Amino acid sequence: MADGPIATTATAKRPFRIRTITAFVTLRPDDFDEVEDDGVTTDVTIKVDRCADILRGVEAELRNLGYDVQTARIATNPFGEWLIGGGGGCNVDDDDDAGRTTRRKKHARMNDAGTNDDAMTSIEIRRRLLLLDGLLDEREINFCSLGPSTDPELTARACSTIVSTSGRFSCSANVEPGDVIAARAAAACMKEISTLDGGGHVDGGLGNFRFCSSTRVAGAVPFFPGARAPHACDRVSFAIGLENGGYARLLLEEAGNIGGIKRVFDERMSRELMPVQEACSRFADGRDDSVAYLGIDTSLNPSLDDGGSVADAIECLEEVRGDFGGTGSMAAAAAITTSLQSIPGILTTGYCGLMLPVLEDKRLAELGMAVRPRDGLTIERLLCISSVCGVGVDTVPIPGDVSEDSLSSLILDVAALAGRWNKPLSCRVFPVPGGAVGEMTSFDSPYMCNSRIFGL
Repeated sequence: MADGPIATTATAKRPFRIRTITAFVTLRPDDFDEVEDDGVTTDVTIKVDRCADILRGVEAELRNLGYDVQTARIATNPFGEWLIGGGGGCNVDDDDDAGRTTRRKKHARMNDAGTNDDAMTSIEIRRRLLLLDGLLDEREINFCSLGPSTDPELTARACSTIVSTSGRFSCSANVEPGDVIAARAAAACMKEISTLDGGGHVDGGLGNFRFCSSTRVAGAVPFFPGARAPHACDRVSFAIGLENGGYARLLLEEAGNIGGIKRVFDERMSRELMPVQEACSRFADGRDDSVAYLGIDTSLNPSLDDGGSVADAIECLEEVRGDFGGTGSMAAAAAITTSLQSIPGILTTGYCGLMLPVLEDKRLAELGMAVRPRDGLTIERLLCISSVCGVGVDTVPIPGDVSEDSLSSLILDVAALAGRWNKPLSCRVFPVPGGAVGEMTSFDSPYMCNSRIFGL
């Protein structure tokens, strides 16, 4: 999910990187109408400009303090609130005079053109996506989450289109516990995305890097693809996500055992995160009330650097017997997560858990390559550990011919855990076209390594 590290002399002074500064903004259907005399500028232009200004300002503050800032991102409210509906103006649910007038004009245009509703909607979706993509490109913002689909029909109708339109776009599908219809829609979408063939950002199943199912994922999560704006308002807010696998190893080596985790995390993380918090708060306080700082997602998040594996760091603890995933791993994950959620003096947001993305953590990828599956990492083990730590089943390669039934059952398992323990969890898996269990993946991505395909 991150850009490659940027080497600077100042970076060595800081024990972790800033993986993302994520700005959250609320969009509406009429934001895409022309609003200025130039016939070009729209409200969405103005909103993207505001986000870009805030992101660059916060980035400058953090770089001045010696932090390596990898990405600046934007996340919107659920895309069903602005991408579909109100074509050319207001949301289709608006009942005021302006909304009714806009709908009459829209239907008149459709009737004149002899075009049905579905075709017209598809045209409007693509127009809005391309407009937004162009604005992001001009401002050099390469990551934008369009929030979750909150309806299975919307998942089927739009998510694959969003992912295929641009490598900048991410989205998700909300699946409530026990919602079989929503799980099946998300599974079908994952399968469809795996077959896309339209450029490097989707080829070979890579498009599923930017799509997941999500359950209990609230607003203000800075990490993708589950990120979305926290509430509908005109205020732009922002949050920070970290990349800290190497730092995790230092902390856990110092702790030595599960009993020492809270003390070390409370002391060390509080001290190291405070400059980030102070810089972000200072920036927000220097603006008017239209900007809000929401906090730091303190999650342990790996990198592909040597020594950047979170799983490898956890293996340093006395109680973890053998490889990560074996006995002691769940107890360690639970202790780490409890500590991450209550760092003294730090305003937190997002997952604040233990991130275990198989293809973004070299040790996890290595464990996935065990000759005998029972000796290595499995989806079942990842699910089990997710019950105490979050963030779910993440970047796991699975066979390309996996059935939608099997995939939807996995999604339902993740949703059940999230619902039972009231915690944010997601499911992001990669059906590999033509790939079978045990075969190696061959993804060509700066954000991932390769491993063997897991069974499901």
